[in-house]
Amino acid sequence: MVKKCIICHEEAVYKIKDTLNYYCDECAKDNFSDLDLLITVEEEAQQLRQILKEKLEELEKDVNKVSKKCLQQPD
Repeated sequence: MVKKCIICHEEAVYKIKDTLNYYCDECAKDNFSDLDLLITVEEEAQQLRQILKEKLEELEKDVNKVSKKCLQQPD
């Protein structure tokens, strides 16, 4: 899902951390003196991908544990 700038509604490339405020490159430059204070939408996507990867790995381990227990139980 493409995030939109809260000012001009163009595609966003920056975000204020821990908010839902997104900005395109031009609006970010116009409104913030230091763009390093913002995170890029890509950085946020990478963080979310990493969290999902870790959660999926945890889920896989749990499924394997349950499967082993089920196979070990006598009929």
